[in-house]
Amino acid sequence: MKKLVPAAVLAVAALTLVPASPAAAAPWDGNDIDFGLGNWEFSSSNFYVDDVYLVFPDTSSEYTDIWDGAAQTSITSAALSLSDEGVGCESDASIDQSIDGATGDLVLTCTVTNPTFVDAGLSIVAEIRVYAGSDLVRASLVITNTSDAPIDIDSVDYYTDFGSTGELFDYENQDDLVLPVPAAESSDFAPILNDADARWIVHWEEDDAPGGIVIGAGASEAPTSWIETSGDTYEYRIGAFTIPAGESRTTATFVNWHPQSLIDGDYANDGTDPDLLDASAAATVASMSEFASLSGRLATGLTAAEVVNWGPADVVVVPEPEPEPELAATGASDTAVLALAALVLLGAGSLVVARRRVRA
Repeated sequence: MKKLVPAAVLAVAALTLVPASPAAAAPWDGNDIDFGLGNWEFSSSNFYVDDVYLVFPDTSSEYTDIWDGAAQTSITSAALSLSDEGVGCESDASIDQSIDGATGDLVLTCTVTNPTFVDAGLSIVAEIRVYAGSDLVRASLVITNTSDAPIDIDSVDYYTDFGSTGELFDYENQDDLVLPVPAAESSDFAPILNDADARWIVHWEEDDAPGGIVIGAGASEAPTSWIETSGDTYEYRIGAFTIPAGESRTTATFVNWHPQSLIDGDYANDGTDPDLLDASAAATVASMSEFASLSGRLATGLTAAEVVNWGPADVVVVPEPEPEPELAATGASDTAVLALAALVLLGAGSLVVARRRVRA
């Protein structure tokens, strides 16, 4: 159902969209944020994207029900006695809201003050970045070891709940012999996706906006995997990694969709033409080529080498062979040089024969 966005809110939104330096960050007031092509809802307690309304050029908006919580996060470390400890912000006001002056992205950040983490020697900065095009959201954690010894993290788990159970529209390395798509979402999908080495999926439902999840790179310092696919709920894991004393490591996952195609097709949450949803889902699949590596806009604001679910695993450096020494430049071709060498050898042989004949 479409709703009208008040003109006063749009005026504030227009001011908000003016790129500002990070120093201009202000505490989030807890209200929805009008940004780009959407009206965005967030949660501070578990620090995730709750949902987004699609905003049309006539200032009306439409409920998408694309998420009931995107990229909720928890950390497990047996060494620190942490078991699926949720990552959240202390309050709405503890979250800084800003516009990245270089990119125009909406950025929400908070320093996690949960004493369970602080007492264990972890300083955690959580960030949600809504990219300027409104088509992509990144959820990242920068985890710093404040102790004087290495800390082993067993896993960082992410949880994304799409609005309603529907279909798995597509997945990376899709194979009809393994799992033909579209397929009704099932709890059996996790091991299938892992066997396919699928690092992204796209979800489809007959009323809601379709969307995708991207969990990392195949070859990375910390392995990624799907833990559970229970209907519209997807849980995924970034595996074990170690943070040396005084150093930081980062995790980063993404959720994406294709809002412009929905606007162009006059999307309505109740009764949208399935062909429009199919086209939007297909456009989301096509956009997955961007995730071949953590580069370009994907890496904005991150130290790429510290992102454990995208950075390379241990790399074996193979030395390059020593170049062959080059003959001095004489202006002669290689063939001419070889021919000259052959004549010299032939002449030397003739001289030896002549000397032997003389002695004989």
